[in-house]
Amino acid sequence: MGMASRQSVSGRSRERTCGDKNTGDKAMNIVWLGFGKMGEPMAARVAAAGHVLSVFDISEERRTAARSRNLAVVESLEEAIARADVIVSSLPNDTVALHLLAGAGSVLRHAKPGALLIETSTISVSASASIANSADAHEIGYLRAPVSGSVVAAANGTLTTFVSGPDAVVDRAQPVVSAWASTIRVMGDAEQARVMKLAVNLMVTTLVASLGEAYALCTKGGIAPKAALDAISASAIGSPHLKFKADALERLDFTPTFTVAQMRKDLKLISDGARALSVPVLLGATVEQIMAATEASGFGDEDYLACAKVIAGLSGLAV
Repeated sequence: MGMASRQSVSGRSRERTCGDKNTGDKAMNIVWLGFGKMGEPMAARVAAAGHVLSVFDISEERRTAARSRNLAVVESLEEAIARADVIVSSLPNDTVALHLLAGAGSVLRHAKPGALLIETSTISVSASASIANSADAHEIGYLRAPVSGSVVAAANGTLTTFVSGPDAVVDRAQPVVSAWASTIRVMGDAEQARVMKLAVNLMVTTLVASLGEAYALCTKGGIAPKAALDAISASAIGSPHLKFKADALERLDFTPTFTVAQMRKDLKLISDGARALSVPVLLGATVEQIMAATEASGFGDEDYLACAKVIAGLSGLAV
């Protein structure tokens, strides 16, 4: 596997850029927990890389989706976990993650010692720490591996994944993680990957809210939307993500890549995590209220870019 590593000046952060994603003779038996919007393309790529993969999801609709991709669906979770070399979870929130992976009812109690858990969900530091305790109790390696990117990036295998855990666990997990990630950023040996994902989401949502304000300011100032958005995208603040959202705003396309409701969940994780670390997130608190107003306006199932509609409305504009 091609790999470029970069050690940071301080701490234990380094980048791994993944090349060859085939497993060769290292195929593993993998149980995939959660076949949702992100989990589906990620799991499909892991299976396509040559691993033996079976899917567990409580939704019959999602199980049908797995079968339509010719993926095996778990009939007995206990038996599947007992056979697994690797368990990968892609779950919607703390509640589900804790129910499945922590405490007395954890499915990890069925896993063989030495198995590996790769947890890809966006969950709180505290929930992740509880899962770590459960994994330790059952002698299971635990990699925190939240992902950053869109469903399209997941399907293309170009997600960025922030990982943290012991070096040996990071190395064992790389053949699996590299199936969906073009870049793996190693952040530390404990919960650092969780913090990193929340920090990135804080900046992403703040950027989009400020795009909405800039759009309203330019429109009321007499600048044509396309001219304004093109100029913003080409400015010093320009980035691939900003251009993607600016292009969508120009088309008034609020098809969800990540919904307002989902972003509100993440903003709560950000505020709770920051509070636990005694870090003020003043911009984050403001954006949290903007997203709350956006959901209250009936846009909860639209892309979080829909906050631009609320900001425009408050400015006396129709979008």
